[in-house]
Amino acid sequence: MGAAIALGVRLLAHDPRRLFLISSSIALGVVVMFVQLGLLGGILDSQAGVARIARGDLLVMNIARVDLHRWDKVPRFELAQIAAVPGVAAVMPVYEDHVGFADPDDNRIRRIIVFAFSPSDFPLAIGDRQAIADHLRSMNGFVFDASSRPIYGRIGRGMNIDIDKWPLTVSGFAKMGPDIVNDGAIFMSEGEWLARRPSSDPIMGVVRLAPGAAVETVRRLILAQTPADIAVLTPAEASQRESAATLRAAPIGLLFGLGALAGMVIGAVNGYQVLYTQVSDQLSQYATLKAIGFSEAFLGGAVISQAVLLSSVGFVVGLPASMLADLYVSSLTRLPIEVHITTAALVLLATLASCLLAGRLAMRRVDDADPASLY
Repeated sequence: MGAAIALGVRLLAHDPRRLFLISSSIALGVVVMFVQLGLLGGILDSQAGVARIARGDLLVMNIARVDLHRWDKVPRFELAQIAAVPGVAAVMPVYEDHVGFADPDDNRIRRIIVFAFSPSDFPLAIGDRQAIADHLRSMNGFVFDASSRPIYGRIGRGMNIDIDKWPLTVSGFAKMGPDIVNDGAIFMSEGEWLARRPSSDPIMGVVRLAPGAAVETVRRLILAQTPADIAVLTPAEASQRESAATLRAAPIGLLFGLGALAGMVIGAVNGYQVLYTQVSDQLSQYATLKAIGFSEAFLGGAVISQAVLLSSVGFVVGLPASMLADLYVSSLTRLPIEVHITTAALVLLATLASCLLAGRLAMRRVDDADPASLY
């Protein structure tokens, strides 16, 4: 078998320039798969963004809030009760709502999401803690998410912006990023928000445990000492639940899954065309090997080894191109699209499978090689 592999590699790799060019056709399928899976992952990650950047051990929210884009709230007194539970070091309320943002370029009102929390111990990892705390303490100020989509105009520090007709000043910048529902965000101090919406209740509480406290023990205590309308999740659980809710609510899994499958089909079709042409060009050599006694299994192994080499080189060529494509798409959508190790492993396996299928089909051409045709 080793001799068959060596033969296949030599037949395909004797001209490195040609190998690179024909592998580029396989790389096209690799890029398509990476972009499709990257978009799916970016959408899911962005939808679960708040859970992913929560600076705490548990998230407390209304049990009716089955996804992070529902607006069911938690009464403030319930969060105060949770703060008294043994093992709880702090409960950080998070206020969230939509407000009108007056574009400073054309004065059009656009919807933006607002998060409000205490500057002294804020619950979201959105940048340098001390700098953002100082920005949030600015009187009549707010912090703008610098990763927001550019539909809000050119935003600079010190600019006066009407937020729901409240004249506020951009005191600084943070980074969170948009999702498929919201184009951007601003951050305010809890005091600034309640001064304008005094009847507001938090949308959730981020719970930080005392040193040595066990997550499951504290979770049980919170559930036992609060009304039945409270859900208590770890940030990882909330993130997983949000991804599942997104997949249930919209057929994006099917959509991008079909896109990735299309990339696999592209790889299989291109691989078959390349291998079929390669075998056809070398048919007399295969016939000669048959004539001197090499088995069809040996020759088939040579073709399969070429398929494996094609998939490997195609993946290596396609990977940097996919990174550039993901970077470009991410810059356009502002979604967190990047190549993960898990995604790379899936694409590599899919590329290998498509090329092996192509090689199996191309083996039929080897079977047709007739030693008699040499004479």
